Amino acid sequence: MTDAAKHLLKKYAALAGIVLVFLASFFGLSYLRKKADALCLTAAAEKLCRAYPGFKGQQIIILGQDNSRLSGLPFRAVLSATYSGHEALVFMLPITGKYGVYPAVFFYERSSGCVFCGLAGVDALPEQAESYGITQSAIAIHRNKIGTLMKKQER
Repeated sequence: MTDAAKHLLKKYAALAGIVLVFLASFFGLSYLRKKADALCLTAAAEKLCRAYPGFKGQQIIILGQDNSRLSGLPFRAVLSATYSGHEALVFMLPITGKYGVYPAVFFYERSSGCVFCGLAGVDALPEQAESYGITQSAIAIHRNKIGTLMKKQER
């Protein structure tokens, strides 16, 4: 090898190293961001489910993400949970209100059905959804869609 070839080889090796470090940091940060998003979603869902007065202080434990079983609605996330010893799911899906799109939290358990727990981004309980421009009929439509989807999954 000539000196010019060695010099070019060193330049290309340095460039390849820089590109490799850039790609590794990009994919590493996106992985960490997904983990942080999952923690935020879990915390928001758990807070709204615990604050919902219909559950009367019963223990709700959010176990983690469970997007593998369902499709058909534009879910932001599907979280598996337990509610008084029964398996349950927490759905977060976008609902358009008067002032924009809000992530709505729905709780589904086979015996109690689908329940609207509130809006996650603004910590609004179900009674406050009207003030954000989300009507009860829009909530009922999404509740019915989730209920129908879950009944199809149970078959």
